[in-house]
Amino acid sequence: MSPIFSAIEGELRKGRGLALATIISSRGSTPRGPGTRMMIRSDGSFIGTIGGGKIEAEVLAESSAIFKEKKNKIIAFQLKGEEAAQADLICGGELEIFLEYYPGKDEAILDFFSRMANLRNQDRPALFATLVEEGPSFGAEKRLFLFVSGEDQEREPPFWLNLQSPSLPEVLRKKTPVLWTGFVQDKEKRIFLEPLVSTPRLIIFGAGHVSAALCPLAKTIGFQVTVVDDRADFASPDRFPEADDLVVRPMEQTAGEFRFLPTDFVVIMTRGHLFDHQVLRRVLSRPLNYIGMIGSRKKMETIFKALREEKFPAELLNTVHSPIGLEIGAETPEEIAVSIAAELIQVRARNRGKRNNITTIRPSP
Repeated sequence: MSPIFSAIEGELRKGRGLALATIISSRGSTPRGPGTRMMIRSDGSFIGTIGGGKIEAEVLAESSAIFKEKKNKIIAFQLKGEEAAQADLICGGELEIFLEYYPGKDEAILDFFSRMANLRNQDRPALFATLVEEGPSFGAEKRLFLFVSGEDQEREPPFWLNLQSPSLPEVLRKKTPVLWTGFVQDKEKRIFLEPLVSTPRLIIFGAGHVSAALCPLAKTIGFQVTVVDDRADFASPDRFPEADDLVVRPMEQTAGEFRFLPTDFVVIMTRGHLFDHQVLRRVLSRPLNYIGMIGSRKKMETIFKALREEKFPAELLNTVHSPIGLEIGAETPEEIAVSIAAELIQVRARNRGKRNNITTIRPSP
């Protein structure tokens, strides 16, 4: 689950109110795209970023009024020239941020975000819809809705959301947030639609020094991390305190039986060619986001030759990122971990596609 949504649920469970800043539209050069969020606590501390600089500073300043007045606000930025430079925008850009208040002692809101967490963790296709309106935030659950594809809804959709709109399946398919504008019951409404995308998992085979350096980095950039090794003293909580799951089992067996998802990233960094070969042959035919294997080009050629002899097609072998990581001249385990993390970010961004263009959708009559 996204760190922001996890933080929101955590704050609400503690009975604390919070402010949530969400980029709902952007044009031109902007530091982050629609769907980017920042959660702000009443003491001014925050989690996440909407791009830093002047934009973030102004949103943080506005949040103090949000806590006092308990009202939602839309903040528009049109930055050019010197203002753009101060906000770290090269050519200038426009964006809108929806700043919302969520009360801490609201069971309906807590239940809503708990259900969202369950859907995301189950990797079930769903849409998170928010009615974008300024004004009092009371009854916040009435301006939020979760549309789960292929099943009956737990409650009737609000009047402002037309579930028959042909745009909804398209948003689910593209997995890109959009701002939906149009007239509903003769009133213009703006609705932010966002697909719920589960937090990508990174499964690391091998618990050596590079894996130990990669695990905390991967957590920082938004992955759930599972570490697999057949040595309990290596795949241990002491060595991997940030890991979400530690699997101490034969690695080839685990690779063959593991319930992989198409959104998963797999990194193979075992203690030898034989184990690398065994794991790779088990995962190669799985539909995965990414497969990377550490090692030299000579090692890669040796393993690939053996796999070709096992009748693995060239198009599958060509999907493996090996030698792993971006070429940055890395030498130490920590540097190699940085190069791998950079490649994971690159592949994830490429698969996700560009998210910096606003899409306007009009509801069907």
